[in-house]
Amino acid sequence: MKNVSGGSGGQPACEGGTPVFEERIPYFRPALSEREIEAVVETLRSGWLTIGPGTRQFREEFLEFTGLKHGHPVNSCTSGLFLALKVLGIGPGDEVITTPNTFVSSVNVIHHVGAVPVLADIEMTTYGLDPEAVAAAITPATKAILAVHYGGQLCRIEALRELADRKGLLLIEDAAHAFAAYAGGRHAGDFGDATSFSFYVTKNLSTGEGGFLACKDPRLEEEIALNSMHGMDTGAWKRYTDRGSWFYEVQRYGYKFNMTDIQAALGSVQLERMPEMQRSRIRAAERYQAALAGESALILPATRADAVHSWHLYAPRLREGALRIDRDEFLTALIAEGVAPSLHFIPIHHHPVYRADMGEIGAKLPNSEEFYRGCFSLPLFPDMTDGEIDGICAAVQKLLHWYRS
Repeated sequence: MKNVSGGSGGQPACEGGTPVFEERIPYFRPALSEREIEAVVETLRSGWLTIGPGTRQFREEFLEFTGLKHGHPVNSCTSGLFLALKVLGIGPGDEVITTPNTFVSSVNVIHHVGAVPVLADIEMTTYGLDPEAVAAAITPATKAILAVHYGGQLCRIEALRELADRKGLLLIEDAAHAFAAYAGGRHAGDFGDATSFSFYVTKNLSTGEGGFLACKDPRLEEEIALNSMHGMDTGAWKRYTDRGSWFYEVQRYGYKFNMTDIQAALGSVQLERMPEMQRSRIRAAERYQAALAGESALILPATRADAVHSWHLYAPRLREGALRIDRDEFLTALIAEGVAPSLHFIPIHHHPVYRADMGEIGAKLPNSEEFYRGCFSLPLFPDMTDGEIDGICAAVQKLLHWYRS
């Protein structure tokens, strides 16, 4: 049990004061119950450790939960994004427009298929791609838009879908943050030609590592299945069962991107528990919002109208000029108070490897730069207690008040 020893006032711990927490609150704690443990043990005893009946079951359950029609589980969201680009025929000579406000995997996969990543600016409600900025970035070489849903909220994906249709472009959704997020009653993934989800340990639904690549076209689903298992025909997956055959054919230069039954066992239980886990996330986010609403130095996360936020992140921003310290110093002070924050994200063009290719393009991405200067993420996970949330808010308020300009 964490002990709260400080209040919302007083000298910051980094300057010699008493920290709010004696034991640090982690950024994330996995939300695993005995049911997940039992499911994994049962899978181990079944003898199916890799792809098998559990993976097929999880596939059907995932599609039913989301209302999506086609796709297959994969071993990570990154693999899913890469595979989406490959099966959609994107490669050398093609440009793919995406956002600077994302994890590096969204851009790495574009590079790895031989295409050219082009960054367009974000808009300041969802922190996703600004459709007008995307439209301005389109050239004759543009083949696709890779849209990232930030923090658990869908970006302006409807406008991006309309733009893609009008310009004859493909639309890919990076829904790593967006499981259980909706817009207009439609789940993430119901807009793009292909969509990749993440089940990494910190995600709303976790299989430790893992993902799902959804698609619109059943023919694309077949390509995903082939390419995710070495290019082997799907009948080969059954060859170790009592109905299987030793014979197999390799039909594509494929990859090893499949999910395992151990991961799928976790996923199936997590799907059953999603309503309770989502209620916990929403409760935590609402408690944050209520406690921090009066702080003029903060810009709190907004929610799109006619949308369901899945609250993967709780990510406020520091208002520019409101404090005597910058965001980096603020996070250092917050850690001293016993709170482990995170930051989503360092913009793509700030990393040396991309800057070498793209040059100094920050001036062309003013919203992304403004967002980065103030953004940070507070702990958010399903089993957070009210005391932990209140203590985190007290630590944030303590620093805001002490360092106010």
